[in-house]
Parts: sequence; structure tokens; C-alpha cells
Amino acid sequence: MYSVTNTLLRGTIDSIPAKAHAHRALICAALAPTPSTILLSRTSRDIDATMDSLRALGADITYKQQIVTVNPGPPPAVGKILPHESGTTLRLLLPVSSSLCATVEVDAKGRLPERPLEPLLSEMKRHGVQFSKDAPPFTMKGLLKGGDFNMVGDVSSQFFSGLLLAAPQLGHTAITSTTPLQSRDYVTLTLTTMADFGITVEHQEATATQNETFTINDLSTFIGRNHYQIEGDWSNAAIWMVAAAMTGESITITGMNPDSVQADRRIMDIITASGVTITWNGSNLTVSGRSTVPLTVDLEQCPDLLPVLSALACSTSGESAFINGARLRLKESDRLNAVAKLVSDLGGTVRQEGDNIYITGTGILTGGLADCVNDHRLVMAGALMALISTDSVRLKDSEAITKSYPDFFADWNLLGGSATPIC
Repeated sequence: MYSVTNTLLRGTIDSIPAKAHAHRALICAALAPTPSTILLSRTSRDIDATMDSLRALGADITYKQQIVTVNPGPPPAVGKILPHESGTTLRLLLPVSSSLCATVEVDAKGRLPERPLEPLLSEMKRHGVQFSKDAPPFTMKGLLKGGDFNMVGDVSSQFFSGLLLAAPQLGHTAITSTTPLQSRDYVTLTLTTMADFGITVEHQEATATQNETFTINDLSTFIGRNHYQIEGDWSNAAIWMVAAAMTGESITITGMNPDSVQADRRIMDIITASGVTITWNGSNLTVSGRSTVPLTVDLEQCPDLLPVLSALACSTSGESAFINGARLRLKESDRLNAVAKLVSDLGGTVRQEGDNIYITGTGILTGGLADCVNDHRLVMAGALMALISTDSVRLKDSEAITKSYPDFFADWNLLGGSATPIC
């Protein structure tokens, strides 16, 4: 458990590598016939889970001096997926592993076995894969076959990304979204990363008579890359951007890509609309000024931003609205309920209406015990709420932060914060 007290953050911090980008690049590299080197300044439990799983699928992967070396190898007779608690690892590698190995053993921990895998499992069954049961841990048998896949677009974009990454090994494959695709930026990230590694996907936008479709026409081969750079992570940069917006202290984040396709780059528009100024100097982003306008945020395309934005909402005066948050119930926790409870427990005013959440900010919280429900993004939110709390915030389950940002508390203190471990 960590205790965080009200101390202003200011200064310059290096961005951490984008987890979503790293997952996809590692998979593309492992599927290529030639070696790759990937520049990765830091890792995390989720990225480690993908590397562990790719090793269990035949790749030789080493991480040394901020460089990942990926030497593809022949797939074993029995492959394994070892996602730990990483939903991205599991969903991306289910189709990929079954395109390589006729038998795959799949493990899962924490809340991951409860998170939805339909309709992905049904479509994989329709294309030659059998499952010992419908929730992990389970065993898959049978090689995945190409053809036409039909997926709803409002459960997880990772279903599409997993099938896209598997498709080059399958031959002609078309993946159709039968409903509008949510979190589409993550699919765009998959497509751009695949293109970086030599694979082109034909994309047909939805029309009045045709659903959105992604097609790979022939067997294709990924190409290994040398010194491939993982870009800075917008989801985690949002922590520092919100910290600056809450207090008015300037914070600079280095190593960011202003043209990124990551979904959470939307944080720029959200905090700018709240009265904050963003300036760029090359790849360095500086946030200055204090947020003064309540927020109205549609979470459909950026659900992961809710926890940190809930802290920003508490720091402004008036009611902020966060709408279309249904998929937040399917994360590491039910994040709609968890965020509402976090705000309430620390002295804020919050209400829920269906899948919408409304927070009335006053600029001040009382602090106290924050139950982070083993969810890394609730740890971030609780720490941010300490910036406007009269008492310290004690973060229960703070170790969950290692899932995405193991150095979070060290970076917090580097910027002048006061976060200390307690028994």
C-alpha cells in the first residue's frame, strides 16, 4: 500500500513506451521469418506477459539494455499462452497461436477468466478450433482456418486485432464488423504496426449496403525490423497531463508522437477544452494552465481515460459528464462502479445513470482510504486525487500499478510528489 500526500508536481518526465504498440510490434516480430530488434525503454507486467507467451509459442526473445531482440523460431507441438492478467495478450494471441499450433494451452489469472471472449470463440470454433471449455484456463485444439469472420464491433476491438494479426498465416481472410466498431483507433494501431512489418490489409469502410470489412487476400509474410521504436504511451502520459491541469503547474512529457493513432491521444482535446494550454517542442509536450471548465466526455472511443479524468472532474467547479461507458464494466474491474466508489470514498460527489457517470467537482476532496480493486488505472486516479485532498490518500492494492507502469511512484516522486510505501 502507498500513501500519497498533497504535494504539487512540476518539471519534466520521460514518456513510457506505449503498451498497446509494444504488444502488436512484439507479435509481428515473432511472426516474421527474420530477427527484429525493438527499442523499448521500459517494460511492464502486461508486456512481459506477451513476451512470455511468444516464447512459449517458439520465439527466442531477450530484453537487455532497453532493446528487445526477437528471433522467430518454429512453433512447438504444444503452444502456450501465459497472459497473467493481460486481456490484450489473451485476445490478440488466441487467434495468432491457433494459426501456428494445433494444440495450445491457455492460462489466465485475476479477473481475466470473467472477461468476455465472445463472439471470438464462436468464430474460431466455426473456423476449425475446439475449446475444452469456454473460459480460461482451457486447451485449444485444431489449426485456425481462413475465410470469412463476422464480429460485433461493440465488445472488444481486440477481437479484430487478434484476427488481423493471425490472418497472414491463414490465406484469404475477411473480417467484417456487423455493428459499428468501437475503440477503432486500436484497430488502426494494429493496421499501422502490421504495415510497419510488411503486411498490407485492405480496408472497406461501412456503407449503406455493406458492413466495414478488413481483408487479407493471400498468404503473406511479416518482415523483421531493426531498431523498431515503440512510441510514447498516451494512456500513461494522461496521468501527468491531468496532474498539470488539476494544479496549474507546468509538466513536460518527452518522447511523444503528436500524430499518434493511439486512442487516448484524445486527452489533448479534452483538457484543452477545459481551459488548459498544450505546447509542443519537437516530441516534447508541455501542459500549462489550470482546468476551469467541467468536462463532457464520450467514452466510447477512449474508455481507459475515465479514471484519471474523474480526478480532473473533482478539481473543477461544476458537474462533469462521462457518457457511453458500458465497456468499462468489462475491464480489470467494473470501472464505472469502481470510479464512482473511489470518488465517493475520498469525499467527492458522484452519481451514476445507467452507463453514464456524473461528477460534481468543488476543487477539494477529503482523502482517506482508496480501494483500487486491483486495477492499475484506479491506482493512478487515487494518486491524482491526493493532489486536491486535505488528508493523505492511502491506496489499497497499489501494487496493481505494475501491470502497466511499474515505475509510477518513482516518477511521481521525481516530479516532486510525496508517495511513500506503508504497511
